[in-house]
Amino acid sequence: MKTASSLTIPALAVGCVLFAFESKSDDWPQWRGPGRDAKSAETGLLQEWPEAGPSVVWEIENAGVGYSAVAVSNGKLFTMGDIEGVEHILCFSEKDGKLLWAVQPEPVAAVLDKEVSERFSSFDKNNDGKLDEEEALAGLGPRAFASDGEGDGDVVEIAKNRATGFLKTYDKDGDGKLGPAEIPGVLGKEVTRIDVPSGGRREGRNIAEARVAATVKAIDKDGDGSISTKEVGGGALKSIFRNIDIAKEGEKKGDGQLTAEEMSDYFSKKETGRDGIITGEELSGYFEKNHPGRDGILAQADLKRSIGGYRNGQGDGPRATPSVDGDSVFTEGGNGDVTCLDAETGKTIWHKNLVTDFGGRRPGWGYSESPLVVGDLVFVTPGGKDGTMVALNKKTGEQVWRSSGIGEAAHYSSPILAEIAGQKQIVQFGRESVFGLTFDDGNFLWKYSGAANGTANCATPIVADDHVLSSSAYGTGGGLVKVSGSGESQKAEELWFDKSFANHHGGIVKVDDHVYGFGGNSLLCVNFLSGEISWQEKSVGKGSLIYADGQLYCLGERHEVALVQATPEKYVENGRFSIETQGRPSWAHPVVANGRFYIRDQNALTAYSVKAE
Repeated sequence: MKTASSLTIPALAVGCVLFAFESKSDDWPQWRGPGRDAKSAETGLLQEWPEAGPSVVWEIENAGVGYSAVAVSNGKLFTMGDIEGVEHILCFSEKDGKLLWAVQPEPVAAVLDKEVSERFSSFDKNNDGKLDEEEALAGLGPRAFASDGEGDGDVVEIAKNRATGFLKTYDKDGDGKLGPAEIPGVLGKEVTRIDVPSGGRREGRNIAEARVAATVKAIDKDGDGSISTKEVGGGALKSIFRNIDIAKEGEKKGDGQLTAEEMSDYFSKKETGRDGIITGEELSGYFEKNHPGRDGILAQADLKRSIGGYRNGQGDGPRATPSVDGDSVFTEGGNGDVTCLDAETGKTIWHKNLVTDFGGRRPGWGYSESPLVVGDLVFVTPGGKDGTMVALNKKTGEQVWRSSGIGEAAHYSSPILAEIAGQKQIVQFGRESVFGLTFDDGNFLWKYSGAANGTANCATPIVADDHVLSSSAYGTGGGLVKVSGSGESQKAEELWFDKSFANHHGGIVKVDDHVYGFGGNSLLCVNFLSGEISWQEKSVGKGSLIYADGQLYCLGERHEVALVQATPEKYVENGRFSIETQGRPSWAHPVVANGRFYIRDQNALTAYSVKAE
């Protein structure tokens, strides 16, 4: 793509507007590339990979925790990740992967420092300037374990001493172990990792029966043979109470009493072999294996590590990809922090928060969209009844417009710019529908709900020739609509829908008359206009993909990578290799830019050479 002024909007192509960035022709300056369509115009790339995969140019292990992909512009790579638990925007050299800068937006850093100071003071009950195990768990729950920084000394000895201290704190009857009434509820589900199972399924029922007897004896204060929510209090049973309390037929929830039969059934099936008693040996083994070298005493720096970014059971850290426009970088953090930074230095130019500044509500798995920059505007999605989207002045961050006529909650898709039926507009996928808004003032134009689910709408829509394709998983599928009408009076008519084309968050790419994307655990090739499936193959399983020089670069969430020919004739694989797991699914989308293929997987970022000789 030729360079253009950052303040201009280039001509239309197949019904979708291309994007103007001051970058080199084969850069990848934003989410899904120059046109936000997951396509590179680059040529002269390898058409087949060596058996071990393309050669590694460089690899680094300091990209931070998170699912942000990379943006490539003017010799630099930009991404986001949690460093020591704190959300950062990072800039690397495209040439050799050298870290050029890693910053936390200045207003975000100031708010975090204040919060750390206030929370630490409230947790530190004895005012000794540190948080002991009991104080840390009371304030943070099981996250306290992961917050503790690694110390010096023998990990085995540290684990034994920590286990001894833990028992001293919670072992009220002094028998050297923690029984059902002594295991603190603040451990949450970590209890099942500490309580080591024994025996097999045959012995499981006997162990469960003994556990029930011990639990009833310790907790059943009124002697009725069952355990109420009041009797559980803040104990370990609290986190699994609802799982045990089975609802009767016709009822939506249980009766608030755990019978011996319910507990026995749950313990034997769901916690087979676990006796519900924590010994010093189990504690020591847990600390040594899962938190080696950590003594359980937290300083303010440890607390900062715990609360310094977006937290989620499906993986901590930011989800969005930076957008680079000229000398500026625009980012969106998992908690809704939208920031404009200087691309050369990382200095904060302006900052807004989608919740505090625009009344948005963070979706369940965190704000995940990548900001869209067009001309003088930045488009982001706080969600909410006051208007799903906002347009901001890219130089100041001040609101230019708030969408009217639609007030859906934000989900996980990123917006695109398109011209549909003669109307320049922003297309986004919210919680309830994919919809169009007028570019100039954010007025509602049309919407389509057929491909939406209430759980997670993630995939960026595909727009071509007044047609819009959207897709989601969770038992839904994908559908194509044709948008028609003049001016601000438009409507969407569904042309086809297919449940098998259920793209989760790996994205869809259109090449000529067909689209490619993962539906469930398979890669599909589908005719764009008819919905006819040309082929369907397992490939790398569920994953993400992009297109470059006739090939699909496919990254499976289980760390398999494949080069697949983008043809509707049949599935043709031209290379495959595996990447080392980082302990989480590989969800950051791959990137091809300037003859290199980039894979970001948590802390690891690797550049492969895919330029043909």
